[in-house]
Amino acid sequence: MDASKRIGILVLAGLLLIGAGAVLLPRMSKPGPGTDGIAARYPGDGGIETDPAVFFVERFDQGTIASLAARYEDVKNQGDLSFVADVPPGSAASKSLLMTAVGGSRPGPHLYKNLAADGSAQDGTVYVRYYVKYRSPFTQHHNGVWMGGSNPPLNWPNPQAGTRPAGDDRFIVGTEPVESTMRLDNYVYWKDMHGDPNGNFWGNDFLQDADLKAPLDAWMCVETMVKLNAPVTASNGELAFWIDGAKRSHLGPGFPTGSWTWDSFHPGDGRPFPGFQWRTDPALNLNWLWLEHYSDNTPAGEQSAMQLANVVAARSYVGCLAPGALRVVPNDLGSSTPITRPDVNTDPARSLLEKPEQATPSLKGSLHC
Repeated sequence: MDASKRIGILVLAGLLLIGAGAVLLPRMSKPGPGTDGIAARYPGDGGIETDPAVFFVERFDQGTIASLAARYEDVKNQGDLSFVADVPPGSAASKSLLMTAVGGSRPGPHLYKNLAADGSAQDGTVYVRYYVKYRSPFTQHHNGVWMGGSNPPLNWPNPQAGTRPAGDDRFIVGTEPVESTMRLDNYVYWKDMHGDPNGNFWGNDFLQDADLKAPLDAWMCVETMVKLNAPVTASNGELAFWIDGAKRSHLGPGFPTGSWTWDSFHPGDGRPFPGFQWRTDPALNLNWLWLEHYSDNTPAGEQSAMQLANVVAARSYVGCLAPGALRVVPNDLGSSTPITRPDVNTDPARSLLEKPEQATPSLKGSLHC
């Protein structure tokens, strides 16, 4: 074979390889968790607070718990908060927050942030992403990061557990273990929520996936999205959540189909979900975050502990941590005495010590509040 023919064959082979690559590229698997949100641009969350869509970040990088508490309008059981040198893989932080409940004594600590106090209340769509680790043995009740709205904005939690919101006063959204099995779901209060057989109103859940459970002694990435209804006369609000970067639930106007069993929505056969009318008054917006570890059923003499890390609130999808960051050095931003308010665990008007065992059986399985 002469030289010109050999060159022609080599050129043709090269073109075929390039073409094959072009065909294969679109078939590559989609990027993994943490690569398609805000976090992808900020490895380890380093500098994520500079993104124009981000309005709140908590890395727990303060030098003291007092400095951490000074960032929040309401702090409960501050002595049960501590820092530990354990962070999620890929995090640029050097420590996480350990929240401990002591059975028979203290049901757990919380940190409550009034976003309206610094002009960070939101009127559109909000995503809250955080990492959580539930330590074994663990007693669940309300354990994670909640968000919601109060009208007017408040410097302390006011859930008014067991009662349905009117529409112009409040709404509450959480994603957390809702049963003792650690099954994950939403826990939601809004004006159109459904009640239990006894006429009480406890947080509604929407997924009913018995296989979706929070692990023990392992970090989990949780992200919750709330899209407020606009105009306020419409039921076009939405709710979604992701676990470790995978969307597990999404509800909005006309989707999904399903049916109700008391205060639990079951996706599947049935009618289209109508969407959420989170509010009837434009003055009600999303204006608080609540970092909460409430394990009031912890057996006497035992402890139930939860860790939180890398909390980010934004106006677009955040996603899980992107790798490749250097650890940051902790700093101390100063300290002040935290503002406290009446005990949300003992005041009947505001207690989260809510959901007793139902006298009438329901199909919810373990009651989750």
